[in-house]
Amino acid sequence: MEYTDVTPDEFVAHEGVGDWRVVEGPAIAAVFRAPTYLAGAELVGAIAVIAETAQHHPDMEIRYPGRVHVTLTTHATGGLTTLDVDAARQISAAAAAAGATAEPIDS
Repeated sequence: MEYTDVTPDEFVAHEGVGDWRVVEGPAIAAVFRAPTYLAGAELVGAIAVIAETAQHHPDMEIRYPGRVHVTLTTHATGGLTTLDVDAARQISAAAAAAGATAEPIDS
């Protein structure tokens, strides 16, 4: 699997990552609000499929009433890479397809 390092400034400059914020680590994080708790659980399942396919696994947490918290970093480098950019885009697309909307988080 090939990837290159990405600085936090480079990450935010990419298209399709507007749902995400750079957080300590460095890592990226997003919160998606699904219409129901069950829809949030289904979104977690969709993200798990994306992660397995890419062999790039986020930390995820689902909270009532349907908020899905996702954090990504490339553990092998201890920072951000193009793997995170690609995964963020795919996760945001899956969230939109599931009817989930991104919620603002503090960076």
